[in-house]
Amino acid sequence: MIWLLPLAIADEDPLTSAMHALYAAAAESTVAYERLEELCTVHGHRMVGSERLEGAIDWAAAAMRADGLEVTEQPVDVSHWIRGDERVRMTAPEVRELHAIGLGMNVGGRAKGEVVVLDGLDALADADVDGKVVLFDNDWTGYGPTVSVRTRGPVEAAEKGAVGVIIRSVTSESLHTPHTGTTRWGDDVQSVPAAAITVEDAAWIRALSERGETVEVDIKLGAKLKGRTTSRNVIAELQGRELPDEVVVVGCHIDSWDVGQGAQDDGAGCLIAWEAVRLMAETGHVPRRSVRAVLYTSEENGESGGHTYLANAAVAAHVAAIESDSGNGRADGFRVQLELPKDQRLAAQGALWSLQPALDALGGSRLRPGYSGADVGMLGAAGVPAFGLAHDTTGYWPIHHTEADTFEKIVLEDLQHNVGLMAAMAYALAEGDRLAPAADPAVDPE
Repeated sequence: MIWLLPLAIADEDPLTSAMHALYAAAAESTVAYERLEELCTVHGHRMVGSERLEGAIDWAAAAMRADGLEVTEQPVDVSHWIRGDERVRMTAPEVRELHAIGLGMNVGGRAKGEVVVLDGLDALADADVDGKVVLFDNDWTGYGPTVSVRTRGPVEAAEKGAVGVIIRSVTSESLHTPHTGTTRWGDDVQSVPAAAITVEDAAWIRALSERGETVEVDIKLGAKLKGRTTSRNVIAELQGRELPDEVVVVGCHIDSWDVGQGAQDDGAGCLIAWEAVRLMAETGHVPRRSVRAVLYTSEENGESGGHTYLANAAVAAHVAAIESDSGNGRADGFRVQLELPKDQRLAAQGALWSLQPALDALGGSRLRPGYSGADVGMLGAAGVPAFGLAHDTTGYWPIHHTEADTFEKIVLEDLQHNVGLMAAMAYALAEGDRLAPAADPAVDPE
């Protein structure tokens, strides 16, 4: 279902005028692009627990202060995981190195054995995998439905006696590039080595198996859990002119995997959120409520930054939250997460409809129900209206969590558009009436 109200705009009201002015300012600014280039080139990938990440946090906090924003660095207790040396090799029916990368948060080790090819998690129920290596080779059906083989596949295979797991990389298409990402373990399950291989290698192993060949692999992963350490969320706020204690959050995550430069995931999102607030300050379009850019840490390996922010937040003060965490493709609107009682949800939808004419002129009026994002979605689950900037992800999934996530793929005009759309929506939510009454996390929505 798409909520769309095709209305024509006559004379611009003050709110629409401000939204359009912010979008126009974004279209003229190269600040976000230049800062993203510096983040990617100087700091590069930003793994939790690394000096790279903490250096990037220092840099962002200092620059935000220089922008005149009120900055807080919120300590976050995080897991420190390191990758180590990795190798996945086919040993039968021939010897060949596979293009592979370990899954984040796996404990490493060595596994050798015959490969059992499965189409997905459901196929585990009737499969004999005891003492074997499982290859999950299920088709891409969108990120949400497909990623469960990465997050749950290793632990579920281990529960049935598998000694190791390899998965077909979670991607819409591939040029022999493996995709990493986190996996999860239960406290009472013995961990086994788990890695992703490329779509091409997975297809080759399947073809060999279907021809009756016995495929064997040798997995060696040097990953280690190094215990706990401290990172930081960076919180930069522009005080509202009338209701400074009420807040609209624009969020992203500043950490990345230890591959590529974290340009699309989620460097671009950080600069979209940050620049939206900076432009409000620079242009003098300060809304009634405060707008807060939050660069969350540790989204990739546990979402610790989001949990820490929520645990310390005055949830009732949050009017809305918006996240950008799906690259820099040109956005056409927002995913809308309204976990509210029915009457409040309908009222909020009606209020959003009134914004569509202003957003339509900016190429961003498509509003559809959906998940806002890993970090602000926690506020959404607590009853705060939450939004996800709905990027075109055509070019995102092929490079997601890979060495190919680098700055040169960032398109300036798309970044400017996305900043403008974020700024316009954040301003509208911070300036207008509340979409819903103050959230009460103790009350479950219908």
